[in-house]
Amino acid sequence: MKLLVLTLLASWSVAAPSAEKATSDANQGAKNLPAGESASPSGALPRSNAAMHASDSILVPGTWTDISLPLLQRLTNNGAKAAWPGGCSGVAANRLTGEVVVKTVGCGLWRSFDRGSTWQRIDQETVSGRDETGWATSVDQNNPSRMASFSLDGVAGWTSDGLKWNRLISLGRNWDYGSVDWSAAAPTTMIAAKHETTPPGEVYVTEDGGLTWRKLAIYLGDSRDRVAMVGALGKATLIYSRGEGIYRSTDTGSTWTQVSPANPQTRIPVFFSGAYYLGTATGLLVSRDHGANWRPRGAAVDIWQGPFFGQAENEIVVVGKEGIFRTMDAGSTWKRVAGLKPKEGNFVFSPNWFGCYAWDPVNKTLYASSMGNPVYKLDL
Repeated sequence: MKLLVLTLLASWSVAAPSAEKATSDANQGAKNLPAGESASPSGALPRSNAAMHASDSILVPGTWTDISLPLLQRLTNNGAKAAWPGGCSGVAANRLTGEVVVKTVGCGLWRSFDRGSTWQRIDQETVSGRDETGWATSVDQNNPSRMASFSLDGVAGWTSDGLKWNRLISLGRNWDYGSVDWSAAAPTTMIAAKHETTPPGEVYVTEDGGLTWRKLAIYLGDSRDRVAMVGALGKATLIYSRGEGIYRSTDTGSTWTQVSPANPQTRIPVFFSGAYYLGTATGLLVSRDHGANWRPRGAAVDIWQGPFFGQAENEIVVVGKEGIFRTMDAGSTWKRVAGLKPKEGNFVFSPNWFGCYAWDPVNKTLYASSMGNPVYKLDL
């Protein structure tokens, strides 16, 4: 029996404090910077968390409902044996069409055009295993038919056109998460965090689309609550963080230079409309020069996953430990639109590791996944 949890969620708006507004106003004339984007080149976020103000209305968006049961039953009826821990473990949405893709544990990637009523496998039976984290399966938000899935205990794969899938050569148990250079028409550079290594935190890079991997000299933190991030921003441009600022390489990881003291919580960058985005405990960071400089953007909000863009750059959804927030003005203000998916019977839906969230702006639908659970949707 499916457990439907009805949660009354107060609608909150997050606004920048007056001191930050004055700074933002002073920066409005900064050359080539969008409104709300700080001219500080360091990417440092000295501001305090913005205050949250409850609105007069109570938001009741509905219930989280299981959309994957028909798919899982179909696989079982066709003789598929569920790999541990069963269920699904990853979800992504196409911001242009509203299509949703889920990763079934051991049985690959499946797409629905009708928000879960019917399903079609899309990975040419290339992908297997499961997603350990919420950043393992992701899409190019400029062209969401381009997708990569960094599997754990199975085969990882990626596609640059939504049709032909390519295998990533496996390295033992494989990956926690990874980043693809989506700025390239035919991506070949990827960087990925390997699962449970000795010593912890091994990072690998490929320059040939996953045919070969090279271990880098850097290491990430192994705590799920500790900051750790990797990003592929160009053919030879990489970034990483382990809670000591953002470091950048322009020679595919041979040498590194610190470019910002900021510590992102999102474990891979998002590339959209020519800019790269990271999320922190105090809001968005943006780089428009392939990671050489990072600037704060908009009001403060806690971000672990996202940003997920709508039809344009001004509509953004992010996920943090306090819930799910949306902006309609490119981050100048944020409104809490939903709480996190409550725990069911298996792994938790916390956005700092196991939980995976996606946003469909076409149908105004949120999705949530975590290992061993069904995939759920929430209509706003």
